[in-house]
Amino acid sequence: MNYEKIENFIQDKNYKFEILDKFNIFLNIDRIKFFNNSNYNNINAISAAYHLDNKNKLKTGGLFFFNINETYKLNLLKEKNILTDYGILDIKFNKENSKLFCANSNYTYSIYDFNTNKIDNYLLKEKKEDLPIDIIELYNNNEKCLVGSNEGYFIYYDLIKNKEIFNKKIHDYGIWSLFILNDNLFLSGAEDNLLKLHDIRTKNTISICKEYNSSINYISKLNFNDNILFTGGYEEKILLFDIRNFPKSCKEIKTNHSIWDCKLTNYKNKNLIFMSSSYEGFNIYEIDNDLNMKHIFRMPVNEKEDIFHKTIVYGLDIINKNNKIDVLSCSFYDNLIMHWNFI
Repeated sequence: MNYEKIENFIQDKNYKFEILDKFNIFLNIDRIKFFNNSNYNNINAISAAYHLDNKNKLKTGGLFFFNINETYKLNLLKEKNILTDYGILDIKFNKENSKLFCANSNYTYSIYDFNTNKIDNYLLKEKKEDLPIDIIELYNNNEKCLVGSNEGYFIYYDLIKNKEIFNKKIHDYGIWSLFILNDNLFLSGAEDNLLKLHDIRTKNTISICKEYNSSINYISKLNFNDNILFTGGYEEKILLFDIRNFPKSCKEIKTNHSIWDCKLTNYKNKNLIFMSSSYEGFNIYEIDNDLNMKHIFRMPVNEKEDIFHKTIVYGLDIINKNNKIDVLSCSFYDNLIMHWNFI
């Protein structure tokens, strides 16, 4: 079914949305990213899959490349598909050298080189069992690669020197979120319900926040205030921190939904947070300079309308331009990618 502009679903009269396209892949989907590189103008989006075959107890996955045409439709570039015998849980793009970094389900990270169309795997250490790498980040002009594993290990790798800087178990359970504050400090959130601040130089944990009762899935700075950390997870709340006073939060906001991934942007002189939410659709908030949050939008608005994701929304990405925000989102168990905009 094709959907035209749907204005009667708007909760706030100042905003409206338009569903542009839907696309189903045959594998479970973890991540979706806009791709903007002048050398590869036929590729506009990349999706990563982590497929769970419960019948055969297999984990597979792949990378899928899309072109978005002038009518905003998602066209799968089938000749570029890369299928893998492991799942891909996270992706980050290095614009400096046209490489895509992937966190994998077989205790490796991989690098896809757009110049050679090759994907190479790098084992983090001797593999004792099939343990996934849950998250991958790039830092310092993409010179450093950081990964967090399902068993609580953090690896900080210098891509220029081809050398490990930091390899240590920092959580009892899987690491779901990482954020680099500067050359010396980074934060990690995990399934042990702890948010930790670490010193890269001493390889020690400096302080620990114990205010969450579930996994912490997201950590970032606010786009309009460099001193404020924005965090969220499975628990139905957002905690804000002044970095200078960590680990005590400065504000708690109840959400009535869990949080998986977020994108923060300024739009029409307002600060917006786009938030994918496990089993709770997709939510958008306004946040002002005094850190007051207002919920302005939720998709789907009601369960009877077949217009949006039906299962957990893991991935999202946005582009803010031309007085509208283009959104890509993906849901796991229904293998669905959606392209929509917020106006």
